[in-house]
Amino acid sequence: MGRGNGPVTLIGIKVVVRRGKEYRYFRAKGAPMVRLPDLPMDHPDFLRAYADARKAVPEKAPVTAGSFAGLVRSALSSAKFKEAQPATRAMFRRHCDDLVAEFGKLPARGLRAKHIRANLPKATAQGHRLRTWRFLCAYGVTSGLLDRNEALDVAMPKLKKTEGHPPWTLSEIERFRARWPIGSATRAAMELLRFTGARISDAVRIGPGMVARDGVLTYRQVKTGGLAHIPWTCALPDFAAHLGHDRDLMHQSLEALSGQMTYLAAKGRTRSEKALGTMIREAAIAAGFQKSAHGLRKSLATELAEGGATAHQIGAWTGHETLREVDHYTKSADRRRAVKGTEQNQNVGKHPDTGGKPEINSAKSSR
Repeated sequence: MGRGNGPVTLIGIKVVVRRGKEYRYFRAKGAPMVRLPDLPMDHPDFLRAYADARKAVPEKAPVTAGSFAGLVRSALSSAKFKEAQPATRAMFRRHCDDLVAEFGKLPARGLRAKHIRANLPKATAQGHRLRTWRFLCAYGVTSGLLDRNEALDVAMPKLKKTEGHPPWTLSEIERFRARWPIGSATRAAMELLRFTGARISDAVRIGPGMVARDGVLTYRQVKTGGLAHIPWTCALPDFAAHLGHDRDLMHQSLEALSGQMTYLAAKGRTRSEKALGTMIREAAIAAGFQKSAHGLRKSLATELAEGGATAHQIGAWTGHETLREVDHYTKSADRRRAVKGTEQNQNVGKHPDTGGKPEINSAKSSR
């Protein structure tokens, strides 16, 4: 598509992949996405819809000097913001959009702790909202836009203890495999998440170039910056020997999609985190259950613990930063082993012809 002597680039186009089909949206910062027609991008009707979507975006109001909106704009342009991890920057931007909508025109120096406390319950993730407030206030004091850091007077809200994303069961994994055959991108995504235990933010970036000569795949995590090490082709440690079949299935699934810089690339482009999460969630529903991609990470950590892995070994594989994060997996596995006994004891009295039922000892039965 072109105009005059050069190509024309349509800015703000967002491509979303659902169940293998692409959908195009127009996305502008601070405005909801607008669905565009399923037509070639040079089709007159597509261009007309694109132009209408751009016109519908409200113009940004000018930022008044000394306003809260001015503080936010300056903070998001600061070196401190640029040094943060990508996931942290995305979180700050998301909450700042909401804060500007509420406080944007007000004078920044009028901010008080009571305003922050009243705002926290309006956020789904109150802890993240307070972190955003603290970032803004700290920057405001450093840059001279605020007199003091009012956010320091606000206590971090107590989180309700929940189990979070439930892990996948082995039967659910098999149901998923039965529904999505090897050769599909959906199956490859699940197998990669299943064996690596990676977060979706890392899974979309994992590729062949991360595998060293010793057969270990190493990647640096987006969220924490720490390293994770996966036994990709090398011998599996004893605590993961039972995952050999899963690794074989992962390699078979990925080989069907080979030739890309990243294993889960879609049409030559790195797949987005949101698209991957949606793919796994919707594919699980199609297989008859409701689970998330993060549940596969928990499932792997649980199986490594039950295989006898220590907290250090689990952390090296999954990239968990602290022992506290994986302690509950190892403690749970220890408790299960405490009541199950050793494998040798569990197999005593079993006979292949009795379907696993204890064989009656004739000498004892005669007593």
